[in-house]
Amino acid sequence: MIVNQIVNSVFSSNTYILSNETDQNCWLVDCGDAKILIDWIKEHNKKLAGIFITHSHFDHIYGLNLVVSAFPECIVYTSEKGKEGLFSDKLNFSRYHCDSFIYQFENVNILEDNDSIKISPNVFIYAMTTPGHDWSCLTYRCLDLLFTGDSYLPDYKVMTKFPKSNKSQAEESLIKINESIALGAKNVFPGHGDVKLFV
Repeated sequence: MIVNQIVNSVFSSNTYILSNETDQNCWLVDCGDAKILIDWIKEHNKKLAGIFITHSHFDHIYGLNLVVSAFPECIVYTSEKGKEGLFSDKLNFSRYHCDSFIYQFENVNILEDNDSIKISPNVFIYAMTTPGHDWSCLTYRCLDLLFTGDSYLPDYKVMTKFPKSNKSQAEESLIKINESIALGAKNVFPGHGDVKLFV
């Protein structure tokens, strides 16, 4: 699996593009700067099959409406609380930014702990509930890749001062994430900052 990291313009959040050379489909983890993502997908002659949302804070979802408009066949995957955040500018905090964001489409699938989605032949991505930073947080594992959103940031302490944060849950989620790393998820792709390789 090939992963391209895009550092977005809002709070330097990360979006990741997952693809491989033999499959036309590609996938996103989170969705920031729409034009960069749309251009990359078209330039590489890919089809966007789905978008995995780590949590529904504004800086991780603000490109969704434009990207889904360009690729209306794709599916957006998130938690139940994440879906609430997509449709609430209060929960996703966008009302406190310059632009209010409310998702405009209905192509949202809910993922729960240990749910899996097949993203290419013999390759699955697995969801893991990791609340704490926000009640909507999911971490995704694919092969030895772990996409942690803001539930684990190698370069920063996890922020738990938002209205839907929970410090004790964040600590429990970090234990789950570290267990996944110990079991072989050696490449960690956080919501902000650099990719971390564990050896």
